Amino acid sequence: MNDINQGVEIFMGLNRKDDLFMLQIRLFRLAQIRWNKTAEECERIFVENDINDYIQTCYEEFHTQGDDANLDDIEVYLKRKGLGKIKFVSSIECHF
Repeated sequence: MNDINQGVEIFMGLNRKDDLFMLQIRLFRLAQIRWNKTAEECERIFVENDINDYIQTCYEEFHTQGDDANLDDIEVYLKRKGLGKIKFVSSIECHF
């Protein structure tokens, strides 16, 4: 088996815990860009609002959807929590 095939098998062979971790990291970085926040500001939002726990709860749905849809869902979650201190720049116009 060549190295390219091995790389694909390793990637496709991620266990749920590793896949969840990669999803959380990817959504964090995308949120940081979309919301125009520093890493520290985005981390505060994620920690104070248990977003990584929310991503874990929604894992079965999130790992089958696109990142934009997942980030839209996170913004709706934050809006429902009454988060009004953050201005989001998103495709669903969640300006608080």
